[in-house]
Amino acid sequence: MAATSTPQQRTVGELGEAGILELLRDSYRGWTTAPGVIGPGDDAAVIPAPGGKFVIATDAMNEGHHFLRSWPSGVTDTGYSTGWKLAAQNLSDMSAMGAVPSAVSISLAMPKTTPVSWVAHFGRGIANACRWLGAPQTVISGGDLTRAETIATSITATANLVDQPILRTAAEDVTGYQLIHTGNVGLAAAGFAVASHPEPRHLYHAEIRALRGFLRPRPPLSQGPKVVGKVSAMMDVSDSILTDADRLAAANGLHAHIDPDWTSRKAAKFAEIAQRYEADANHWVLTGGEDYGLLAVLDPALEIPAGWDVIGYLTTEPQQRPEVTGWDHF
Repeated sequence: MAATSTPQQRTVGELGEAGILELLRDSYRGWTTAPGVIGPGDDAAVIPAPGGKFVIATDAMNEGHHFLRSWPSGVTDTGYSTGWKLAAQNLSDMSAMGAVPSAVSISLAMPKTTPVSWVAHFGRGIANACRWLGAPQTVISGGDLTRAETIATSITATANLVDQPILRTAAEDVTGYQLIHTGNVGLAAAGFAVASHPEPRHLYHAEIRALRGFLRPRPPLSQGPKVVGKVSAMMDVSDSILTDADRLAAANGLHAHIDPDWTSRKAAKFAEIAQRYEADANHWVLTGGEDYGLLAVLDPALEIPAGWDVIGYLTTEPQQRPEVTGWDHF
């Protein structure tokens, strides 16, 4: 008699495309419909754009490059964290434009041997990220499935503007303007160090918190729309404070000075973890990415928005930088 797999052992090859789609629909249940929406089931989705314009962005994550199912430390991802992070990073881009997310569409490529349970958890991670990160109005509008040698996934999000979009390039001269930041910084870098440790070890509370920050980042989605009309330019921090502050400054023909006292205060939160992993917490704060905070340019005559910190200013003077300032895909 041929052996049969248990539900926990079943693979997507056994389930087939129709079965996978039904599995994902179940994971997304309650997130595929809204007034005026035509969601999964047709060749394409229809999403309302009440203001006549919408914001759109795409992100991709590939196994072995952006995520692992099993980390050297022994930490495993059921698929939930991959789905959560995929949604979080894309929704953060919407917030950075001063927009409110309206829909996401997900593509998933994977081997036939991928466990069915991984796909189910992946779908739930996307749905729960929308719920718990503050984007409950988001519709999961559909996507695409295909076979590949390793898991690769991408997400496209749309969002509605609350007013004019906030761009990286300001409409005025912003020399001397403040750089302000909201969200976590250095937490994901600390979590990456924990996940990448070459052997399992007992984790303390601070390490578990950092690990969660790395695997399931929490971008401040509500903050972007709140500062529309107040800040002069803005972007999300995907690759690091140094890398992205320099990008924001360069878009305005300037350089970014980062306050060393701010860096030290933030780094102090990770002193215990950094000591245990023989790392430099200042390095995590300045060059660590994947926290998905927001970085904005503010006229120094204006009040600092609640929940934001001044981290430096824009200047005409070049700034000293380490050889590696943050994540680079290539």
